[in-house]
Amino acid sequence: MIRHTAIRWIAIPMLWMSAVGLVQRALADPTPEQQYMLEWVNRFRTQPASELERLVNFSSPGVWASPMSDHPAVQAALAFYQVNASVLASQWSSLVPAPPLAWNDSLASSAEVYSNLMVSSDQQQHGLGGMSLGQRFVAAGYSSDWGDAGQVLFGTAQDTQHAHSSFAIDWGPDGGSGTGLQPGVTHRVALMDPLFKEYGVGFQTVSIPLSNSSVTGPLVVTGHLANQLRSDGIRLVSDAILTGSIIDDSVLLDGFYTPGEGVAGMAVFVYHNSTGQLVASGQTNSAGGFNISLAGLSDSTLYRIEAPGSGQSAQTFTLNTWQENYGSVSQPEWVTFYDNVYASFVVVPEPAGICLLLITVWVGLCNRRVSARFP
Repeated sequence: MIRHTAIRWIAIPMLWMSAVGLVQRALADPTPEQQYMLEWVNRFRTQPASELERLVNFSSPGVWASPMSDHPAVQAALAFYQVNASVLASQWSSLVPAPPLAWNDSLASSAEVYSNLMVSSDQQQHGLGGMSLGQRFVAAGYSSDWGDAGQVLFGTAQDTQHAHSSFAIDWGPDGGSGTGLQPGVTHRVALMDPLFKEYGVGFQTVSIPLSNSSVTGPLVVTGHLANQLRSDGIRLVSDAILTGSIIDDSVLLDGFYTPGEGVAGMAVFVYHNSTGQLVASGQTNSAGGFNISLAGLSDSTLYRIEAPGSGQSAQTFTLNTWQENYGSVSQPEWVTFYDNVYASFVVVPEPAGICLLLITVWVGLCNRRVSARFP
């Protein structure tokens, strides 16, 4: 049976002490597959209305087509749980776009450890190992001043698209509702929660015992979500992060990240659009993604993002800010949130590269003609 679970904690920032005996991997760039899952999630968050069309097939709004999904494992799950297409479409129509998530290596590290723990214990559950999420995050190197923590789990994913679809759709035991969707669709809620700012996904790095019955993979996935809060001396703030990727779009020509397309080591600059002052910068990691802090920038200013090596035009943005009460009505504790910003660039080939491509196509066409005339 396909199962996956999600949970969320909210806490006023406080120091979580690391537990003894927790083994974490060394912090590293995301793999192309991890970056791929981040891109899936961010497209879902920023464009929820169109994401469902990519995951499932409707013959008309809220009516299944055949097959229900082009992905065999997603099709099998939808059929097994008898997911109600009308309910799914209705729920989806109420989704509100959320800011993108930035990759965080510490969250990925804690997520990987948890995936391994699920494998070794053959249990797909929250709370394994006797540690809270906050303790796991801080032990992996995440800030002790976190405000929200979330976790999504899936122990029998076939691949990254299957895992993403399972979290977004949230099929599973429905508690007798007849919807084929898990009560509260907590995975979907977690992935769309605007309070979360950072994300790390961890796949298992240990062998799955043949004796396992619940956590059988072949891909065991844990996603960890959180936000970091800081005091600027007057108020609590959750800073904006510029996130996105630079790709060459050479694997699958669709304008979207595909493993193998990420361009590493490319510089990204952020300028004050009016004055031209450089206010932030960074470069793409080995998977082609970037995550650049925008702390200290104003919400009333137009900024410009440039990736000169991509050959593409600059992109502009202004920061969106809002308040969240982490206290109570009588004793409010307000946090100022600056939403993350997403940008992506598709590398424009150099003229010589375009010529080479045209020559390759021309030679290929000539070979096809020769083959047709001389079988």
